[in-house]
Order: sequence, then structure tokens, then C-alpha cells
Amino acid sequence: MAGIKSLVKDTAIYGLSSIIGRFLNWCLVPLYTYMFVPAEYGIVSYLYNAVAVVLIIITYGMETGFFRFANHERYSNPDEVYSTSLVSLGFTSTMFFAAVMIFLSPISELLMCAGHKSYVWTLALAVAIDAYTSLPFATIKLINIGLNIGLNLFFLLLCPKIMNVAPWLIDWFYAPDYGIGYIFTANLIASIATLLLLLPDT
Repeated sequence: MAGIKSLVKDTAIYGLSSIIGRFLNWCLVPLYTYMFVPAEYGIVSYLYNAVAVVLIIITYGMETGFFRFANHERYSNPDEVYSTSLVSLGFTSTMFFAAVMIFLSPISELLMCAGHKSYVWTLALAVAIDAYTSLPFATIKLINIGLNIGLNLFFLLLCPKIMNVAPWLIDWFYAPDYGIGYIFTANLIASIATLLLLLPDT
């Protein structure tokens, strides 16, 4: 009974963080549609739709499995369940990113981003990291979401203003013509930050 209560509690916390995360990310849509022409935003929407499918495939229900087995009375060592899950996710995530890099050109063409391969590999790396760090850590996931949103606002709103008044502050890393690429860059940086936060527990 205690295990079931713990499972319900963990699931509720994790589910709530996912709902909040999706809502906050949805709040970025008006910004994207204001900043970019429909053709550019269409690329973002298309790529993130593909990401949603890919994440389902490369996490293969591991989040749910982790909940189940970490709280199961037959498994007295949740740390072992966690480490086994990480090894599995780490392997498949690495294989996914390696496959994307090997077939980057045809994949970019398939995703209609042949002229912007950096969008594809940046997002693929973020997806690989997100899959690896997909086990339920609600607080860290919310940090990831908050950082992603903050970086979007920084790159899309603040950086252009800085470029107008003091370009020397940011011209060493910011290129205005990179456009929607900064959406994927923000995602990648947030994913790397999540990975760094989880490293002490791996």
C-alpha cells in the first residue's frame, strides 16, 4: 500500500510538472508568431512535431517503467533501477544522435531543412539529452523549462535590442540572421543544463 501511495504521489508531481511545462512552452507561441514570418515559424512547428514522435520512440516508456519498478516491493534497491534505466537510455540516446549525424544530409532534406543542417543536429542533440534525462525529476524539469523560456526571451527579444545600442557586448556569439535557430539553441542549452544538474546522481 505504501508503494502504491508513493507511486501515485510521484506520478502526480511528475504529471503536474509536465502540464505546467507544456503550458509555459505554449506561452511562447505568440512570441514566435510575432517575431517570425509564417514560413519560418512553420519550420519550428514542423520540427517540434517530429521531436514529439521521436521522444516517444527513444524513451520507449522508460519514465513509466521507472515509476513502476522503483516503487515495486520486489525491488528493494531503487538506485539499481535508476542506474539500469540510465544505462539503457544513454545507449539508445547516443545511438540516435550518432545516426542523425551519419545521415544528417538526407534527414535534413526529409525535414525540409537542407539549407539549415545546424537546426537539425542542434535539435537532435537536445532530444538525445532530453531522452537521457527523461526519468522523473519534477524540480529539475521545471528548471529546464524555465531556463528554456528565459533563453528564448534573451535571444529573441533582448539580444536584438543590445545589438542596436552596444553590439560589441554580444557580437562574439550572437548573429541576428540565425533567426529561428536560436529557438533550438535555447532548447539545447537548457537540456545541457539539465544533464549537468543530474550528473551528481548518475
